[in-house]
Amino acid sequence: MANIFAIISAVLLAASAYLAFKNKAALETEVDRRVEAEQNLGNNQMRLADLQGERDSTIATRQDVESQTEARREEETAAQTKNAEMKSDLDSKKSISKENSDQIDNIKEQLQEVGDLDEVAGKIRGLKEDINELEDQQAALQAQRANLLSERNSTQEVISGYNQVNRDYSNKNSFFDSASINAIYGPWGFVTISAGNAAGAVAGSTLEVVRGGETIAKLRVRTVEAGRASADVVPGSMAEDTTLMVGDQVRPAAAESTSPSASQGN
Repeated sequence: MANIFAIISAVLLAASAYLAFKNKAALETEVDRRVEAEQNLGNNQMRLADLQGERDSTIATRQDVESQTEARREEETAAQTKNAEMKSDLDSKKSISKENSDQIDNIKEQLQEVGDLDEVAGKIRGLKEDINELEDQQAALQAQRANLLSERNSTQEVISGYNQVNRDYSNKNSFFDSASINAIYGPWGFVTISAGNAAGAVAGSTLEVVRGGETIAKLRVRTVEAGRASADVVPGSMAEDTTLMVGDQVRPAAAESTSPSASQGN
């Protein structure tokens, strides 16, 4: 009985050993396959990375090419536009050139009708000289006319001044700007003033004595000399409490004063 168990045990051990050997061989084969698969995987990953790099490079290259192509298209469009503009400008210049050529031909025909250019140029120079001479004469006449007008105006002003002076003398109006009392002769009721015949004091005219901007008395010129005049105090023209003083301002009476142009007698 023991031998049977020993035989069975031996058989089992042998079977186990055989299975172990077979499993080891299979395991080693599987390990080799796995290592090979991992190597293939690594190689494929590297290949994939290379392919992805090539793909990215290809995409970048394509984008660059597309960008360059678009730029070329824009340049081509701009060039076409510029060519069209240049062609239009060229056509316009050709048209102008044709017009100029026609004008030149027309001028040549006219020159042939006019005759020799030197003769025509001489006539033109002669006409220019005649025109310049006439313009000089006209300028001289205008200057002479302006002088005559100025002299006439000056003469008219002088005549107007003398006429005004004559009217002032006729109307017994003094026409000096201002004067003052030089002396007072109270007992005799008259004063002397600093304006005489040369300044525009007129005998018989009425004057106003002004102090502080107000008329305080009136005078009537009695006699006139070259540099002074005597004048009587007009009765009732001065208040009882008012006294004339040397230096009081005197002017022609407001109702009898003349325009400023009359003061040319100063």
